Amino acid sequence: MVLVLALGLAACSGDDDGAEGGDGGDSSEDASGEEAAVPEGPSIRMISLNQLHGVTECGAESTEWCQAADRMSILFQLIEDAGCPELVGLTEVAEEVQGQLLPERLPDLCEGSYELLYEPTNPADAAMILTSLPIVESQVVDTAGPPWEAHWAQVESDLGPIDFLMTHFASSSFNPPCDAEICPPICETGVELGTCNAVEVVDFLEQNADPEGIAVIAGDLNQTIDNSRLAPIVDAGYQDVWTLAGNPECDPATGEGCTCCVAGDRVLDGLDAPDVTFDERIDFILARPPEGCELEADTPDDANGNGTSTGIFAGTPADPPVNGIYWPADHAGVQAELFCA
Repeated sequence: MVLVLALGLAACSGDDDGAEGGDGGDSSEDASGEEAAVPEGPSIRMISLNQLHGVTECGAESTEWCQAADRMSILFQLIEDAGCPELVGLTEVAEEVQGQLLPERLPDLCEGSYELLYEPTNPADAAMILTSLPIVESQVVDTAGPPWEAHWAQVESDLGPIDFLMTHFASSSFNPPCDAEICPPICETGVELGTCNAVEVVDFLEQNADPEGIAVIAGDLNQTIDNSRLAPIVDAGYQDVWTLAGNPECDPATGEGCTCCVAGDRVLDGLDAPDVTFDERIDFILARPPEGCELEADTPDDANGNGTSTGIFAGTPADPPVNGIYWPADHAGVQAELFCA
């Protein structure tokens, strides 16, 4: 019964309300057409993606969880194409789907360079972190309202300590106002659950992140950057790396700059269609630099040429498709390479 409840609540749509990078020295044009210098020095590279558990979509078992194995093949290829970033975060991971497939296949990804951080406390919608960096500490972060949670890892990098928190906020399928039964005391009674999730992850990092390093909140936040839900994060000093790098804002008419969502009337709910158009941006990497660090990002066209641009991840159909599947998930994700100036 708990699994069924969790699956029913895990729909992912917006609410109604590796190798070290950073060679530096090159230049490129940003989204405005102006030449932008590539930051120099050490960097940290990362990916954030809602991976689509497939348990409630596509007829579930009849399509092998929306052909989860084929979708994972696409995902692995995209991670390698992105240069095997040091941090990869996945949400909407099902214990019986990605929770089984990914550990088995992980040695094949990026020559076995990743360590997997995954504790399946939620059978339908957990978070995973893959990292090739030394791990200082990690844990699952229980956020308000089933089935959402977060996973946090503190790692060592050439850029200093990095606190990476991968999360999935409440969607419109379950986003009630907070009360004493649903939300912790840190969240005001009456605020939406999704806003409470934002308050919770900011508070967690305030208590646990290394103040000398970059703190990151990443994942499917189920609202756009201008929504009040994300205000607690933005007000705490977290920067939208998408905008920082000069990417265009989402254009629903063309799908450019958008991350959500693959959908359709086909048996595979659009995952087998190359002509899908996304229409909103609800997936993020939000980063807060420490004192003395002016956060900079590589350009959307990967000006330093190491494979990890700052912008869309998995935003174009696989070519060729894998057994008729074009998309690794129903979301596109975000990737980033960050520097301190």
